[in-house]
Amino acid sequence: MILAEKAAVAKEIASFLAQQQGGRSRREECGYRLPNGDFVGYTNGHLIDMAPIDHYLAPELAWEDPFTYLPVIPQVHKRSPRPARKEDGTVVTRDGAPVPDPLYVAIEREVKAADVIINAGDKGREGQLVMDELFRQLGIDPAGPNILRAAVTDMHPKALEKAFAELTPNGLPRWQFSGEAARARQEGDWLVGFNGSRAYQSLLHDRAVAVGRLKGPVLYMVAKRQREIEQFVPTNFYTPVITLQDGTELKWKARPGCENTEGFDDRGRITSEDLARSIVDRVNGGLQGRYQKAAVRRKRKAPPMPFTKTTLEMEASRRLGVPMEDVTEAMHNLYLKHRLISYIGTDCPYIPETMLLEARQIMAGLSPMFGKVMRGANAGARPGSVDDSKIGENEHHAIVPLGTLPASGRDLNATEREVFEMITHRFAAQFYPDFEYDVTTVEVAFGDDVFAADATQVVRYGWTEADAQQPELDVEDDEEPQAAPVELEQDDDAEAPAV
Repeated sequence: MILAEKAAVAKEIASFLAQQQGGRSRREECGYRLPNGDFVGYTNGHLIDMAPIDHYLAPELAWEDPFTYLPVIPQVHKRSPRPARKEDGTVVTRDGAPVPDPLYVAIEREVKAADVIINAGDKGREGQLVMDELFRQLGIDPAGPNILRAAVTDMHPKALEKAFAELTPNGLPRWQFSGEAARARQEGDWLVGFNGSRAYQSLLHDRAVAVGRLKGPVLYMVAKRQREIEQFVPTNFYTPVITLQDGTELKWKARPGCENTEGFDDRGRITSEDLARSIVDRVNGGLQGRYQKAAVRRKRKAPPMPFTKTTLEMEASRRLGVPMEDVTEAMHNLYLKHRLISYIGTDCPYIPETMLLEARQIMAGLSPMFGKVMRGANAGARPGSVDDSKIGENEHHAIVPLGTLPASGRDLNATEREVFEMITHRFAAQFYPDFEYDVTTVEVAFGDDVFAADATQVVRYGWTEADAQQPELDVEDDEEPQAAPVELEQDDDAEAPAV
């Protein structure tokens, strides 16, 4: 038996394996029967639930003040099959006990009939837990000799062929430690959620209150920000501007040592209009300026990192002007239906070393549709986004194209096509040079006050020729200069006839 987490993944695996066996798969109650009799099933997420806190309490405690028995810290957490639910979400019961989900009953039957079980669930920590907890519930040792692991990364036939050609024992430390990490997270959430919720329900006399590991911090950040907004007091800041005879504008930048003195805030900004006008009056009155610095600095911007699920959803929704739900649906279709991109449920923005070996082939496969962008990419380059140390052993890398194209332009709807283009362009941008520009800075001192002017000029467009994201041209000094500045003489005088 091959067991996947999602029904769509099980369908793709069944189709691939059936083709390998020279036949077609047959749809059954909870999966697909292969020509050789093997079965490909799915769980649709966690089939095993953790028991709620009341399962650990004596019945009479239900009417007691929760602080008489909190905290509840089980030595062994109780788990049970996911219950069947009605259309309105209520649990189906029989003789007062929950009825197991029909999918659990069907999967239990197939698992117990199997000689060998292949865990083809998501290769991340949570995916490992989904399968291991099911095996334990069914009385099967997840590390047993008849339990194997297929590291399925995406739905491309080559990826599936590799996954099933390189099966490993499910009991390897890399898999078991991954599942245990997810179980620790799960039980920690239970301890915080049930104990915390029960405590706050008692304190606030509200049974609807719920707290949790994520809810608490997020609610705190929202409330903290709301208080800051409510308590915010607007402050005016003033910036004297000098206009030289050639049209150059020098803006007031700083007065050394002025922080927290009269007319300045703790960051050295001018808060007094009278002070700002006094500076203007002194310069207009003939105060001589002296050049302190004139330098040209070369600055670079590396390509933006490849997309994660969150960054792609946010950027595509903003750029394309469509709801985030539409972007998510397009991503799912590109991954599962069209098989054009890698796994989408990732929060890692890095790509693996092996991608350097595959880059040329991927670019060649994409060239018929993205010829201009691919021609500008250097498949032999080593992007800064390539870093195996930033990708967990069982985690997924950033979202990238697989090097395949839709059979025709009509296969993709408008959102799918644009999201695919964004992913492809961002991948290609990794193999472009940095965006480079020069920052010319002039600083002039009028008495104790320093004025400055900055100008930028693009030197090399680099990755911006492949990716639509525009780089932010900052003009501030870097802590470590990227190029040696060109300094001019410091004793030139500057005249400022107009302010």
